Amino acid sequence: ADAGIPFVFDPGQGLPMFGGEDLLRFLDLASWCTVNDYEARLLCERTGLTEAQIATKVEALIVTRGPEGSRVYAGGQVVDVACVPADSLADPTGCGDAYRGGLLYGLSRGADIVSSARLASVMGSIKIASRGGQNHVPSRTEIARRHLAAFGKAFDF
Repeated sequence: ADAGIPFVFDPGQGLPMFGGEDLLRFLDLASWCTVNDYEARLLCERTGLTEAQIATKVEALIVTRGPEGSRVYAGGQVVDVACVPADSLADPTGCGDAYRGGLLYGLSRGADIVSSARLASVMGSIKIASRGGQNHVPSRTEIARRHLAAFGKAFDF
């Protein structure tokens, strides 16, 4: 953060190791924060803040909610991003990682946070159709097709 490099605070399974003061410090340093719904509840409990209050500390708070998709808090707005339908439900292992990969890719390409979350949803839907955390290799064509079908517009790679 001191170097001016934006970063995502994604505490994941490590979140229970930290107290409220540490978590607030991490949020103050981060550009974005992404958590799943369980982690969001724990983050709120530990910091004493609501999700909306946490969102004011970062450019955006992204809460993944499994089959309910994700919720993006940014700029005083709350946007629900749909869960993209999957071809099959083979294995959820790695879906959060695939989601974050899509989110980071979008952000690194200059996409806004909601567009990045939509791409992330596409990536999660592709991952869940494969067993194991690394047994999926989607093509740009497949990603673009799914994005267009789910959101009515193509993602600009």
